[in-house]
Amino acid sequence: MHIAGVEGLEGLTFGGVALAAAVPKSTLAALFKDREELQLQTLRFGAEAFADALRGRLRTRSGALGRLRGLCDAWFELLEEDQFPGGCLVTAVSAEYRARPGAVQQLVAGYQEAWRKTLFAAAQEAQKEGSLEPHVDLKQLTFEILAFQGAAHVNAADRRRAGRAIDRLLDRAQRKASRRT
Repeated sequence: MHIAGVEGLEGLTFGGVALAAAVPKSTLAALFKDREELQLQTLRFGAEAFADALRGRLRTRSGALGRLRGLCDAWFELLEEDQFPGGCLVTAVSAEYRARPGAVQQLVAGYQEAWRKTLFAAAQEAQKEGSLEPHVDLKQLTFEILAFQGAAHVNAADRRRAGRAIDRLLDRAQRKASRRT
């Protein structure tokens, strides 16, 4: 997971992983039938580890808008941790596999769709409870959050900018009667 976070899934080789893990290459070959399986299992592990860490970061916040903000805040907090060099593995490799058909691209797309649905459902709930303006296009809001998260993978300065941009985005979408003070 650490190698893939820094070098991408293409950086995963039996030789490189064996060297980093201090195990014989033949052991890895026995565990994974081929390089693609190594990549798929690494992506699955990385995505689940990030999701588990994100769930562990969610703080109890009041209301659905608090949940949406909490999801975004927790996602950005995890980018700063050593546990996830390179940030969210799914986001990091999405560009790497955007035009490569196959099992890895399908898995990346599935994880991206699950995260999109999570954010959309939180935004939808916030709008239902009256915390977001009724005219807000939730699909666009979700798209913009995802776009800023994608931009956050470049460097620390961009992470901070993207985090502030999402805060402003949510502030603009927030119902005037329930704006933060």
